[in-house]
Amino acid sequence: MVVDKAGSGPSKPAGDRCPRQREKKNKEQACDGFTIRAMMKNSVVRGPPLAGSQKERPAKPTAFRKFYDRGDFPIAVEHDTIANKIAWKDLT
Repeated sequence: MVVDKAGSGPSKPAGDRCPRQREKKNKEQACDGFTIRAMMKNSVVRGPPLAGSQKERPAKPTAFRKFYDRGDFPIAVEHDTIANKIAWKDLT
């Protein structure tokens, strides 16, 4: 019968005797601008939010829109001695 020594176990390969160095993961953090976190090495500053200036906005109901939708333009032709002029109709 063979008696094992205390503390002896399966032998480790030669490469595992040195402690492994942890590989640093380059994780970039997204943060707001003008903060302390924005000055860190691994931070990426987010851009500003969209302002919405290019977004289509619905037209508000106006008197002109009401006449335009039904095909009756609120303009009138004034026949003058010099020239014909376009004038707005009185909407009241």
